[in-house]
Amino acid sequence: MEFNIGDIKKISQKIIKYLESIVSENATVLAFYGNLGAGKTTLTQNIAGDLGIKDVVNSPTFVIQKKYKINGNKYKNLIHIDAYRLSSFEETKVLGLEEEFNKKENIIIIEWPENIKEILPKDLINIYLEHTNDIAIRDIRVERQGTDITTII
Repeated sequence: MEFNIGDIKKISQKIIKYLESIVSENATVLAFYGNLGAGKTTLTQNIAGDLGIKDVVNSPTFVIQKKYKINGNKYKNLIHIDAYRLSSFEETKVLGLEEEFNKKENIIIIEWPENIKEILPKDLINIYLEHTNDIAIRDIRVERQGTDITTII
């Protein structure tokens, strides 16, 4: 589905609404795929704002992971991971990601998830963002357990 990058706020609100309907015993994990500049961090910033996070949310490229507290929501923490610089399973052990995946109060957004695919939980939501020929237009596809659920947005 194509959308104008200016409509990303509407997209994030619809994603949050969908997430509120999910019942899970583990963390809710969103895996964001896309090239540089596709909108992964911008979408993360909008989701964080919609969850009530007031902190500045930027890409944790060099620190790999940032954790934000959420008040008054079914989630207590937003964990934002940029796996761009990760290249092995061993590197993820230091971050304690597998433990964080088991906490249902966490919402975890992972940019560049293909770099840590060995540890990703099976029940995650894949969000694919792609450039189109128009610089202001993106294509988005949302999947959960192999099923296209883009119509939620």
